[in-house]
Amino acid sequence: MFQKIGLLVVALGITTVTHAEVVLDGTLGSSGALQGPDFAIESHLGQQLGNNLFHSFGTFNLNHNESAIFSGPNSIKHVISRVTGGKSSYINGLLRSTIPNADMYFLNPAGIMFGEQARLDVQGSLHVSTANYLRLGEEGRFDATRPEQSLLTVAPPTAFGFLDESFAGISTERSFLAVPGDKTLSFTGGHLTFRDSQLTTGENLTIKRDKTNGQVYLVSVASAGEVFVNPEAGGISTKAFEQYGRITITDSTPVADRAERDIGNIDVSGAGGGKVYIHGGQIFMENAYIFADTSAENDGQGITINATDTLTLTNGTKITAESLDKSSGKAGSITLTADKIRLTDGTQLVSTTQNANPAGNITATATAEITIAGQMDKFSSGFVSNTVSTGTGGQITVIAPTLAIDGGVIRADTDGLGNAGNVLVQVDTLTLKDGGQINSSAGNKDTTYDDGNGGTLTIEAQTAILITGYNSGLLSNVFTAGEGGTIKITAPVIEIQDGGTIQAGTQGLGKGGTITINVGNLTIKNNGKINASTLGFGQGGDVKIQARHISLTDKGTITARSDAIGDAGYLELQVEDSLCMQNGFIQTEAVSADGGDITIYSPGYLYLTNSQITTDVKAEEGDGGNITLNPKFLALDDSKITAKAVSGDGGNINITTTAGIYGIYDFSKSIIDASSEFGLDGVVKINSPDVDIDERLLVLPKNFLGGASLLDNRCASLTRRDLNRFMIISRDALPPTPTDLITQPYIPYDEE
Repeated sequence: MFQKIGLLVVALGITTVTHAEVVLDGTLGSSGALQGPDFAIESHLGQQLGNNLFHSFGTFNLNHNESAIFSGPNSIKHVISRVTGGKSSYINGLLRSTIPNADMYFLNPAGIMFGEQARLDVQGSLHVSTANYLRLGEEGRFDATRPEQSLLTVAPPTAFGFLDESFAGISTERSFLAVPGDKTLSFTGGHLTFRDSQLTTGENLTIKRDKTNGQVYLVSVASAGEVFVNPEAGGISTKAFEQYGRITITDSTPVADRAERDIGNIDVSGAGGGKVYIHGGQIFMENAYIFADTSAENDGQGITINATDTLTLTNGTKITAESLDKSSGKAGSITLTADKIRLTDGTQLVSTTQNANPAGNITATATAEITIAGQMDKFSSGFVSNTVSTGTGGQITVIAPTLAIDGGVIRADTDGLGNAGNVLVQVDTLTLKDGGQINSSAGNKDTTYDDGNGGTLTIEAQTAILITGYNSGLLSNVFTAGEGGTIKITAPVIEIQDGGTIQAGTQGLGKGGTITINVGNLTIKNNGKINASTLGFGQGGDVKIQARHISLTDKGTITARSDAIGDAGYLELQVEDSLCMQNGFIQTEAVSADGGDITIYSPGYLYLTNSQITTDVKAEEGDGGNITLNPKFLALDDSKITAKAVSGDGGNINITTTAGIYGIYDFSKSIIDASSEFGLDGVVKINSPDVDIDERLLVLPKNFLGGASLLDNRCASLTRRDLNRFMIISRDALPPTPTDLITQPYIPYDEE
């Protein structure tokens, strides 16, 4: 299944031994080499204190077809071994313990490597470390660097201690290392490297585990400090060490063989779903599989990955915490924490429920940035929470100063009766491009008759949101009888361009979701769109926008239209400053249903140039929607405001301004129309100062207020001062005083 690659011998300074070496160093009793190939390491060769059995070796290596067998009284709970000779250990044989339920600890500060033939047959947990010492309780110490400083006690092991900054690493090369399903397998040291290897909590080499609560811990350090034997329960934190080391997990399994893999590189799946805990400085995974799925009655425990520097997951890496079909337990959660998080080339983190229990949550937190980019085999990189049954989806939470999604996805959806999970994104800057999406939807084009509802998608940006490129967007669609989810967005600046979209549509029986946006400046251009339309039986969603300024240019669109038999939704815009449209569209049109309403409130200005605000109905049935505009003033240039119908009634148009309605160049090209071809016309009501509806709007010449044409008007002066100023005061300015000049009318001159 796995391709062969060369052994990692240079990095650790290890060469394959020609004969096995298991040599006692004499610090705890007997000394000398033991006889192989099956090295019997009995209790009398070490020292027993209470439930602890200590062994000390000068050298410890195992070749293929050789084994080291630890034995002792059944009362032993901890078999603790150290290697003091200053040479690394190469283990390519069988490591066995016959003591029931006894945990094993193996320390070698010079380095440890497991080869292709390395196997485990232990009754309890196995802890492998390149630490300098193992702390026992509060005061005890089992030292592998300075054996004479050891203080052996009956206390259980509590922490691995590191004294300097030159820690040796631990590596595995095509190794299969398994402990019982309810036990722990841990590696704690300098740089950790796992290539084409499998670390599992299973019963044997071929049968997957059926017990619960298995754990795999990987901790890499690069400075002095202590790591608790149970790092998560012991509360390891980034303050414990000044620096952490590098962890690398890679796999060379070809793409075509991935479907045959039933065991991950790290796999704690089983009846209860185990726990995976990984902590390092830089963490790199390539084509790696990490599974913590639950298949029976117990809840999954989840996966935690902490990197103080960069976490890179690439080339189809897959991390899952799922609740499988026959399970009655909840899926575990997946938690990522790093300075930088990078998911590329089809990498996915997945929490799914296939039953009535909820999926787990996915949380990613970065202090600098999160990047999600690329695809592999049609799988986009990203975070995925999904339910395919009655269970609810888990929540996806992403927190970072910068989140960039380039062709990747963050997706929380439902393909069953259960509701989709929610998505929460808290960033300074969010960029979606080249098909990058954040999505919380119900169903898909092939799953249309279930009742699950879409989740809530919440985006909170402190600086800006940029959505660019076709198929890029924030989406909450519904293809089923359930209701679409809600999209809530808060940001100072939002730009949607080049086909990017914010969409809460419906193509099924359910009502489309609601889009709520609170923004400073909103720019939609070059086919960008905010869309809450319906293409099915369900009513279209609604759009509510609160903004300081909105700009729609080059086919930028805000729409809640209906292209099927479901009624269109409504649009409500509250604009503090101005709404500028140049070849832009605001629509709640309908093809075979009622048009939705459009309401725009603004104490500022509304400019339309070659643009449309429409609630038309184009089919024989259905009434046009109503349009309510309430700006300070409205300026039209070659634009349309229409609420028309065919057989149904036209909608009503109500325009109220405090400063007037103006045509920029030629109002005759602009249209305000609420007519119906065969039904009742709607009512157009305009409340505006200085507007004569019968004569429509005043057509202003291009040289309006041209000063040169007015200077020829003669007027008298009541003073002897030189006339050195020309002023034009509008009619609604200050009233004249008795000493003011009498205004003479402007008499146009027509050339014959």
